[in-house]
Amino acid sequence: MKNIQFAKVLNSEVENVVEKVKVNAAFVQELQEAFSMSPIKTDMRFKQSSKGGLIISLTFAYDTGMKQHLEGTGDSDLITAINFCMAEITKLLDDYKAEEHEVDTAQDGENLVMELFKQHINSPIYGYVEKDWYNNYGERYRCVRFSPTPKGNVKFCMKATDEVNKLISGACKPESTRRDKLQVPKQNEVA
Repeated sequence: MKNIQFAKVLNSEVENVVEKVKVNAAFVQELQEAFSMSPIKTDMRFKQSSKGGLIISLTFAYDTGMKQHLEGTGDSDLITAINFCMAEITKLLDDYKAEEHEVDTAQDGENLVMELFKQHINSPIYGYVEKDWYNNYGERYRCVRFSPTPKGNVKFCMKATDEVNKLISGACKPESTRRDKLQVPKQNEVA
């Protein structure tokens, strides 16, 4: 067995270098194949890898009763393409070239899932607060489901921090208050 070079490890300077990683073309191909089978329901969730990379997790349900789960790294353009696919518009995903895209990676302690959650909370897409759940350590998680299309959901289960609770309670205001905040035109009003 080789000896470990502790002296070299201790004396070397460690740099926190974020590797620029391309989106996995095989993952994009799997997504294209999954959407080509016309799922009746698609759920999308997000995670962050230990290296800070954005992980997109999808579960597809088909009318045959079959379910398929795919998970891979991605960027905001891939998320947009997936959202369009949930609305049965596949052009963006068909045109998506993985080799031209780098995985979204957190910088300096950034929480990419929280950033995506904030974007969804502040979007015009309605969110539905679902039942909270507790992990084995008794920590509470708040779950919100956004339904941008009838066949697709974007789900977040976030640890119930003050920030998450504030975001959820701010989004659960009456429609008239929320509409003013989002500057969405009222019915029969031209944008």
